[in-house]
This record gives sequence, structure tokens and C-alpha cells, in this order.
Amino acid sequence: MTQVEQNLAIAIQFMNEGIGKANLEIFDETLDSNIIVTTGLSPAAPIQGRENYKQIFSAFADAWPVKYFVIDDIFGVDDKVVVRFTATTVFWKDYYGIKATHQIVPLKEVHILTLRDGKIVENIVSGTNFPFEYIMYPVLKDAVIGNLAVEI
Repeated sequence: MTQVEQNLAIAIQFMNEGIGKANLEIFDETLDSNIIVTTGLSPAAPIQGRENYKQIFSAFADAWPVKYFVIDDIFGVDDKVVVRFTATTVFWKDYYGIKATHQIVPLKEVHILTLRDGKIVENIVSGTNFPFEYIMYPVLKDAVIGNLAVEI
């Protein structure tokens, strides 16, 4: 098995089991302890470290459980794997002070994973998650818009 094939297998395991099924044991198996994650789940700054990532992701997964998850595209080159997936979540529990609506919410994301020595060391997340962002706007607006500089 080539390095790219190994990286693809790790990425598939992380996405299907870790992200799709919120299995935090898979986070331990596939993520480097010092991973850096750039994601809207931490809009003010990247997440530093596997334990912080697990804490932030598990809070999200508890409030927004995934009911459907499919990898739409995956490819790897050198130490990078790019994964595009579609998921369906339900806003089941209050999240950051926003009352749960029990709405079904689609997510479409792209994860750019960097791997080293059989572990994911970086994850850059980009999403087209307008329903989620709209629901979470009261919390996200200051974290996102508040950081934009105003030039006059």
C-alpha cells in the first residue's frame, strides 16, 4: 500500500467513524495529539490539540447529531487528502445558548487533511452550511463579523 493509499484509508476512517458517527475513539486513533483545526466550530481561532478538538466536536455532535453521512469525493496527493461530504443533522439540543428547534439541517463540507506518520496533523474545514449558520447567527455574528476591520 502506498503512502497516499494509507492516508486515504486513515481519512476515510476519520470521516466515516469519527465525524459521521461521532466516535471519539477514532479521533484518538487517527489524529495527532497536536492537531491544528481551522473550523467554524471555533470561529475566533483554530483549535489547538486533539483533546480540545474532541471537546468542541463532541459538544457539536451532541447538539446536532448526524442522521445521514456520505463522502461525495475523496482524493489524495503527497501528504494531503481532500474530502467532500454531505451530512444531515438534527438540531436536537440547545447549543451555545441557542434553543434547539429539532429542525433537519443539511451540511456540505470540504476537509483538507494533512497527514504525517500515519496521523492527521491539520484539518482545514470549509462548508456551505447556510441553514446552520443562519440558526447560529446570534452567536456567530460577533465572533465572525466582530473581527473584521473597518476602514474609513
